[in-house]
Amino acid sequence: MIPLRVIVLCIGMWLIVSIGNALAAGSGGFRVETPDAGAFGKGSAFVGEANTPAAVYYNPAGLNQIKNFEISVGGAYIGPQGSYKNTSGQETQMRRNSYLIPHVYATIPVNKKFVLGFGASSYWGLGTEWAADSFSRYVATKSEITNTDTMFTGSYRLTDRWFFAVSADNDESRANESKALNNAGFASDGNIQLKAKDNNAWGYRIATLFKINDKNQVGLMYRSAIHHRYVGKIYIDGLGPAYLASFASPYNFQSSSYETRATEKLILPQSVVMGYSFKPTKKWTINLDLEWMNWSRFKQEVINYPDETDPGRLAFLNASNPIDHHWHSAFSEAIGGEYAVNDRLRLRGGYYHHAHVVPQGTLSSSLPDSDSHGITTGLGYDFNKHLTLDIAYSGIIYKDRKVNNKVGSSVGANINGKYRQFTNIGMATVTYKF
Repeated sequence: MIPLRVIVLCIGMWLIVSIGNALAAGSGGFRVETPDAGAFGKGSAFVGEANTPAAVYYNPAGLNQIKNFEISVGGAYIGPQGSYKNTSGQETQMRRNSYLIPHVYATIPVNKKFVLGFGASSYWGLGTEWAADSFSRYVATKSEITNTDTMFTGSYRLTDRWFFAVSADNDESRANESKALNNAGFASDGNIQLKAKDNNAWGYRIATLFKINDKNQVGLMYRSAIHHRYVGKIYIDGLGPAYLASFASPYNFQSSSYETRATEKLILPQSVVMGYSFKPTKKWTINLDLEWMNWSRFKQEVINYPDETDPGRLAFLNASNPIDHHWHSAFSEAIGGEYAVNDRLRLRGGYYHHAHVVPQGTLSSSLPDSDSHGITTGLGYDFNKHLTLDIAYSGIIYKDRKVNNKVGSSVGANINGKYRQFTNIGMATVTYKF
């Protein structure tokens, strides 16, 4: 029987994660992978090892390696930096926002063959902001996608060496996008804002882990796509004379302010990840991960306005709708290692690479995607047989991305130039073994 204190702790930690992500704004990228400091210190290569509560995220089949009730609680600090330089050499800094992403995992052995797992954090998000008078103002000033992910997993021991798991995953998402409205010189710029959310999108995962022998084991996991249908509103303020019915505008807006209901669909991509873990000695562990993500399904962004029927206003709202994206699928790789200095202290290091998924023709200032290289370091320390602290740091170096396309040209914007990015990530996780 599951102890009441474990149930209470799981519920309490889930509430903390939910509240924390509601207050955060994302993490500077569509995909956020900061699940756990122990795994992150090894370059986030953990699918083949998966022997801590963070296996709930990385590979839930590995939960069968855990014999006791365990709970991990922690968080990540993400500090992205970015800049843009136009073709004339003028540089603009992206607003330096920082974000806190909490996480919690729990493992609950039911018997010798079956282990339940629970986890919550944020694995997807976007957070970019440019000044209201910058080059990007007619394309994007503030772009936020804030997600809270909750996972319910079960791991079953098929044999002494082969484990299998399934997981039901819920993703709650909120979107908040702003940009300026070009009034074509007839008035100062207006503002357009879209706010929408979807609190009931589900996906699933299927995972396995096989112990070849005491030194080698492999893991494999499939993550399904998650289909979001956002519902919200679009708000427009500062509509100039060119849009108002009183000035015989074909767009027929009745006042300078306007709002209407909006809906939008978004697919979080399916993926397949394989991991290998090698323990050549009792002190050393070396991990390798390879993942494929099907971003190619993200072809267009279509916003619908179900309550609006006026042809003129619909013509305005659909002037740049749908927005073409045509992203492509990509692989990511990770390698990491751990060295046990003694019975209590473990030192870690790693590297990961993510290929860009946004093509040259549709890249936007709202997400200046680029190839990235991450270097990680970290350590784990056991205070006693019950309490462990893991900490990790990563610096992500993005390849400079030169852009020459027509994104924003229809509204008088020019976002062509060179984009630079760098991100600092710090993490800490505390694990308690009952």
